Amino acid sequence: MSPCPIPSTAISPAARKHVDPESPPPVRLMAARGMIPMGPKDMITVLVCLNYDEDDKIAKSSTKSLAELPERILQGGLAENLHPLVLDHMARVFSDNEGHLEAILLNQQTSDETYAFLADKVSERLLGIIVDNQVRILRHPPIAQAILDNPGVLKSTVDNLMDFAVRTGMSFRGLDAFEEAKGRISSEPRDVQEETRIQQVVFESLPEDMLLEEEDDDPASAEEHEKKKRNILQRLHTMTPGQKIVLAQKGNKAVRMTLIRDANKVVAVAAIKNPGISESEIVGVATSRAVADDVIRIICNNREWIRSYAVKLALVQNPKTPIAFSMRFLQVVRSPDLKKLAQSKNIPSTLASAAKKILSRRSGGHR
Repeated sequence: MSPCPIPSTAISPAARKHVDPESPPPVRLMAARGMIPMGPKDMITVLVCLNYDEDDKIAKSSTKSLAELPERILQGGLAENLHPLVLDHMARVFSDNEGHLEAILLNQQTSDETYAFLADKVSERLLGIIVDNQVRILRHPPIAQAILDNPGVLKSTVDNLMDFAVRTGMSFRGLDAFEEAKGRISSEPRDVQEETRIQQVVFESLPEDMLLEEEDDDPASAEEHEKKKRNILQRLHTMTPGQKIVLAQKGNKAVRMTLIRDANKVVAVAAIKNPGISESEIVGVATSRAVADDVIRIICNNREWIRSYAVKLALVQNPKTPIAFSMRFLQVVRSPDLKKLAQSKNIPSTLASAAKKILSRRSGGHR
């Protein structure tokens, strides 16, 4: 028997001894038989945990007790703040009980993975609860696929799901219903209210840790920084273009600095317009040759940003900067930096020549 994956903190302190592997078997067995008075939440959690007990007698007793729990305890407990793994276990135990499954689907603690597990099995009535939870569908796309795999799904449900997929950038290429939805939506007049609602759904589907700013003085090592970057890239890979755009607009520094280099120019432009972006980040972007030309132009045209000498210098040093802007900014470059530019092989020769002329003119003016 594998160890119980549910943390002891999911159980009240007073009841934890009944699932502790170090407790005497008789203590655990009494709990497995449902003979210890406790509230619905603890009763369900304890019995689920004891399903993993190494003692086969205890494990079997807890399985039997769980299946035979009175309706009032089950309905009361399933509405409580149960651990997601407990709710997932209950979904599998009571997969043919519509009332219990409804309580599990309505519980905010139920995981997206449990939704995906149930989506291809439940009745059309319960499927309605799943389909209406658009934040979960966008956050965990396997739910959408499971809905489509449900043998009882109605065409109207599929159409609604595909409309949502098109509006949010989810892809079901090759599926007739998806192609029909694209045609249907493209022919409809623009609905600003619906667009606003969809944008809110997209925002709510985003991971909170990718939105919250982190401390600037985080002493992360280079290895930790690289690991974090890989993690962000992996998570972004599963997101729709719509999610990336909203995340670019509202994400934290690590996220926006990744998305500002996204191949999709709409995403990259959204990232450079993130209101949380700092001057030091702008300098870094202005220096980069990996960003889109549109991003560089936005920086060049932002009066507030180009007040910074560091930003102007970074733009002049970047060969992706339009030559007209580079020439303009070159006029205010300090002489020591101008000397470096005059000798640089990394900028257009026209710009290097102009730097030499400005140096010559300045030199002549000081004689």
